[in-house]
Amino acid sequence: MHPKSLAVTRAGGVMSAVVLGSLLVAVPEATAAGPVCSANVYKRTFYKNTSFSGKPVKTDCDSAISQSWSGRPAAGLPSDKFGVRWSVTRDFGSGGPFTFSASATDGVRVYLDGVRKIDLWKNTGNSARTKSVHVTIPSGKHTLRVDHVNWSGAAKVAYTYKPRTSAKYDKRKPLAPTGVKTAYNVKNRRTTVSWAANKEMDLRSYSLYRRPVDSGGWTKVATTTAGSHTDPLVNPDDRTAYLYEVRAADRAGNVSTGSADTIVRPLPVVASLTGAYDSGTGRVTLKWPLNTEPHFDHYTVLSNDLVDGSYVWVPLGTTKGNTWTTGPVTPDGEWHHYRVLVTNDGGTTTYSWHGLSAGADNEVWLGVPDGIAPAYAPDLALGSCATGIRATATDYTPGQLRDFNGFAIERREAGTEAWSVVLRKGYDPRGTYATATVCDPLPADGRTFEYRARTYDTAGNHSPYSDVVAMTLPEG
Repeated sequence: MHPKSLAVTRAGGVMSAVVLGSLLVAVPEATAAGPVCSANVYKRTFYKNTSFSGKPVKTDCDSAISQSWSGRPAAGLPSDKFGVRWSVTRDFGSGGPFTFSASATDGVRVYLDGVRKIDLWKNTGNSARTKSVHVTIPSGKHTLRVDHVNWSGAAKVAYTYKPRTSAKYDKRKPLAPTGVKTAYNVKNRRTTVSWAANKEMDLRSYSLYRRPVDSGGWTKVATTTAGSHTDPLVNPDDRTAYLYEVRAADRAGNVSTGSADTIVRPLPVVASLTGAYDSGTGRVTLKWPLNTEPHFDHYTVLSNDLVDGSYVWVPLGTTKGNTWTTGPVTPDGEWHHYRVLVTNDGGTTTYSWHGLSAGADNEVWLGVPDGIAPAYAPDLALGSCATGIRATATDYTPGQLRDFNGFAIERREAGTEAWSVVLRKGYDPRGTYATATVCDPLPADGRTFEYRARTYDTAGNHSPYSDVVAMTLPEG
């Protein structure tokens, strides 16, 4: 085999390069087994050679790279010609400008995501060398690796990475805080806001902001280095809702955008209310999402009813559940209105306005089907017309009290069972009385016909029938 047809390089990279002909192929290097280290702590592996090959002699965790060994650093290693490798993967937040600094006797190499950034690789005996480079790290997670070899003499190595915090170099905003949570205390009427620790390495502080939900102006509550803060504002009546957001600032003076706005409602709210009418039982069933806030106590269900000539909200009862079934409701074809209020464990209840709120989530307007028939039968009169019998139905109820919108007149031949509809018609509302007339064309053959009439409403309910009235046609 030609010497160049297969070559493996182990110059400290996490990938080895294999040349097959003229094709350079990357193959993974064996990963050293060992303990799982805490976040942002290096995993350190010791090798009894300077090529980092074979099984590591030892693997442990190291919080900082700053070592000085005058002999072998671990059992099983030689005093000279050994290698030590450190690696860590961490979240750099928004990233930005950093300085890498390395100092070592003999060899030290520093890699960012497998790309070499510092290369001091020479046998120096006991003399250490130092090098610093400026690196811009992208946002998110990245891997740092440091390789150190000792060929002879003392083994000294140190490495640090630090953000450049001068406003001249750092123009990048920190990431917005995440994991914002709120807790409302009904006893002192104050809100505590907490958030997750920011990933930025150059974080200076957090600022907490607040505004009422119906206002566009933010008020700074506090600046803190902690991960939570209790707003000193005492909520005036347990009913005012506020929005909170958190912003992060770094040492260069850059300020993040605000976290996702988090609403704090001292009173839990009914997010949606629905209702359904059961024509079989005549009852209304109300449903809403169950509240899970720790300061929730109970619900109050109300119905908008006519009391002493005025419509008012009448409490039907209280519950800790999220459904309510009313008593029987008259199927009157009218709109019925229901509302659900919430009371917190401090004893404050949702404000209940005396009127109706068409857009309120905790209110439902429910149309109940009309199951009430017109109360009275109309009068029916018969007479002659040019082609047969004239039938006239009349109702004398005053216009404002009428509960129907049309007349139906039926006819049958005397002595038979089947009725036929000869008229179904609305009445002229301009008349003093409600009336409808039909000229029923029939042959003059001496037969007798019977008629009856009733009224109907828009829901299809019918009044009782009128008395049956008969008329005999003369033979022509």
